[in-house]
Amino acid sequence: MKIFTHGKSVPWLFLILSLGALAGCSNQEMNSNDYLLLMGESSSWKLDEYEIEMTPESFLVGNGTIHMKNENEYLTDFFHFETHAVISGEDTVIHSGSVSGSEIDITEETTGANEGAAHLNENGNPVRLDDISKIYMAIEWWNTDERKNVSEEIDLYSRSDGK
Repeated sequence: MKIFTHGKSVPWLFLILSLGALAGCSNQEMNSNDYLLLMGESSSWKLDEYEIEMTPESFLVGNGTIHMKNENEYLTDFFHFETHAVISGEDTVIHSGSVSGSEIDITEETTGANEGAAHLNENGNPVRLDDISKIYMAIEWWNTDERKNVSEEIDLYSRSDGK
């Protein structure tokens, strides 16, 4: 049996294979990964190449580098960062790191990486990019000039669809 389209015959096998391919595409879309390569700046800091990868099985965050702007060397005894994601309206820390010690140079810090099981949304499904409305990094350090802990935020992602 053949199907006729605009004067041409199309074998049933082609039609069946096409439908099978479309069904496969639909299944792949449901299981696709979300990947973000993020960067941003605050008045004192610049973050480069920060990754977030979400799959149905895992959640990877990190592998970035934090640079102190306009400084070649900055010796202090405390540095801390936290990456926050606002997931379904709830602010959640998804990655953090700290260094402390006597006179450590914090002008360039690598974030390291954290990989684990997928984060789950309020419905118990793996978190997808659609569930996240904002991602930001909070950085805190001992300011040797002011002799106190100071902090800044770097905005990394903000969903623009108004959800």
